[in-house]
Amino acid sequence: MKNSDSKLKIHQKFLKKIFGAETFHLPVRQAGFKLCIFNFRLRRTGFTLLETIVAIAILSMAMLGPLELASRTIGSAAVSQNQITAFYLAQEGIEYVRNVRDNNFLNGAGWLNGLEDCLGANGCVIDIPNYNPSSPAESSAACGSVCPNIKYDEAGGFFYNYASGESTIFRRTVKITAGVGGNSDEANISSVVYWKGKFAGKSVGVEEDIFNWR
Repeated sequence: MKNSDSKLKIHQKFLKKIFGAETFHLPVRQAGFKLCIFNFRLRRTGFTLLETIVAIAILSMAMLGPLELASRTIGSAAVSQNQITAFYLAQEGIEYVRNVRDNNFLNGAGWLNGLEDCLGANGCVIDIPNYNPSSPAESSAACGSVCPNIKYDEAGGFFYNYASGESTIFRRTVKITAGVGGNSDEANISSVVYWKGKFAGKSVGVEEDIFNWR
């Protein structure tokens, strides 16, 4: 019987060494023999599938907030860039009309000479690179129902024009209303830039009254 117990201890050590587990035996005496029943409790060395899924879900929820914030920041930056570009294009239309008026004074011409296309109901387009002080009408053209899109030419000296480059999302309409308030020496300039945003059309407009101060 002592030999059986010794062998049992040896078997326990052997199994523990192999499985890295705790072992125990339940002795059962029958007909003068001891029978041993072993139970093994294997050591856990990793995560279960359920624990892995829960960890991934928690990590995904934690990352969702920063990703949403980054997405909105990028979208806001794009909208701001378009608004700034549209504002400067609208302001450029106002500056062009004022410049033509001042050059008309210097050349002894009528103060709205060369701006006749912009006096129409649909307004006009102004192509700044084609501006010629002695013949300002060459750089403007009356619009149809909708003014054409402005082009962008990075290689040229003037980035925004109507002659060359790729078409942009911007359309500019310049309108001049003469005789404001019955005063023939006063005119209203309206320069509006339209573009299509992500969900709807947008626009930026600038207005200014100019005078025949000569």
